[in-house]
Amino acid sequence: MSTRSFLRFALNGAIHEVTGSDASMMLADWLRKRLYLTGTKIVCAEGDCGACTVLRAVPGTGRSRELRFEPINACITMLAQVDGAHLVSVEALRHDSSLSPIQEAMVQKHGSQCGYCTPGFVMALCGLFEKCKEKPDVQTVKNHLTGNLCRCTGYTPIVEAALSIDPETVPALGERFVTTPLIKALKETQSQAIDITAPQGRILAPVRLSDVSTLLKKYPEASLLASGTDLGVQLNKGKRELGDIISLHLIPELYQSTQKGSVYHFGAKVSLEEVRRRCAKGIPEFSTLLDVFASPQIKNSGTLVGNIANASPIGDTLPFLLVADARVAIAKKTGKRELPMTELFQGYRKLALKPGEWISSVSFRAPQKSEYLRLYKAATRKDLDISSVGAAFLFDLKPNRKDGRLVIQAARLALGGVAAIPLRMTRVEAFLKDKILDHDLVETAQAMLQEDITPLSDLRGSSAYRRILVQGFFQQYCDEIMQSREVQHAAFHS
Repeated sequence: MSTRSFLRFALNGAIHEVTGSDASMMLADWLRKRLYLTGTKIVCAEGDCGACTVLRAVPGTGRSRELRFEPINACITMLAQVDGAHLVSVEALRHDSSLSPIQEAMVQKHGSQCGYCTPGFVMALCGLFEKCKEKPDVQTVKNHLTGNLCRCTGYTPIVEAALSIDPETVPALGERFVTTPLIKALKETQSQAIDITAPQGRILAPVRLSDVSTLLKKYPEASLLASGTDLGVQLNKGKRELGDIISLHLIPELYQSTQKGSVYHFGAKVSLEEVRRRCAKGIPEFSTLLDVFASPQIKNSGTLVGNIANASPIGDTLPFLLVADARVAIAKKTGKRELPMTELFQGYRKLALKPGEWISSVSFRAPQKSEYLRLYKAATRKDLDISSVGAAFLFDLKPNRKDGRLVIQAARLALGGVAAIPLRMTRVEAFLKDKILDHDLVETAQAMLQEDITPLSDLRGSSAYRRILVQGFFQQYCDEIMQSREVQHAAFHS
């Protein structure tokens, strides 16, 4: 197996190779400081404002023209994460001395004020029209711009600019920049492991699943790099040194995204956007949660397994995974073992992993016809914000033969933001089992929930506020079941 000491990727149709200390740079810094492509702006340096947006596509098994370019945040993306990919920056949109249709629309509709955020908006819209071949509606435009902030509050002309664009006039980026030799060079890159020594630390990327555990044992302090959306922020804000990293981007198995019946399986490199798309039909409640989980740029980079491995007690996806009977595959040198998510979290950001072990995939099942799932999130703002409290509730319901009232055959309840780890409320679940759902039952269960949580007070909310949220979420869930004819009809006919 060959090993290389450089990163290789394409930018605006040309191959670049990076080695040494530059390999540890953030993509935005490298674009600005090494190539002087200053159209990519750095403002927040934490993936919140979108001024640094570029487009990325990774060759798969399809033809070059089938590459899907998606927006990402260059400010928190390490160069190691774009190895083997094709990038497009705002400088490349101008063609034959003419602005692109998207840029021209921004000019005509006065979509730029101070102009600092404008390149990021243009690139986000570029990502929209890469996959939208019909004129988008207002909500679709807004959804694709949720990761971009305008300090001058000029959103209306930007949206109007997007609505004025004829998608047929926007050339596909693959048509302009991607060639067969370029695809061949990138695919060859994907078959070679990486070992780069830089002053900031060693950059390693194996191509085989079994090699990850070997490297983890050899470099026990190394960080596993899947998407790095948290790591990038920590590095930019001086919260930590880079040190050694082991990137997972060259391991094909980690990109597996499958559905067999009601069971979904996602590898450690499957993006949150791919999870959202795949779950849209079978688990729409989870897909909807991911709509407001983060910006398109973050969802195109971030991974579901990364959200699990981060082990934050307020991870948005964790309450759902706990009630969806999720299991993680834990890879090790001698193979792998499976562990229920309910046994994974051992303490604050502490997982039940032994030295050399890591999470390679997660599997979970969709709710059955008789199961009623609802997910809740409270945050300061609707989109792109960290939760104060997250909740997932699922009742398996059937009608009582005597009077038709709903019986809870089984209950699964999970909460985030109320303890050092995300919790399954097993005591309350056992109490609810086989009981008729009525207001007295809900009141008793509410009291039990309050006894079993110990929320802290911090900048996102006081302990008392978090208790109120838990009570309100559970009350809303139970009221919806008791008042919904649709739910009752489903219970009778499941």
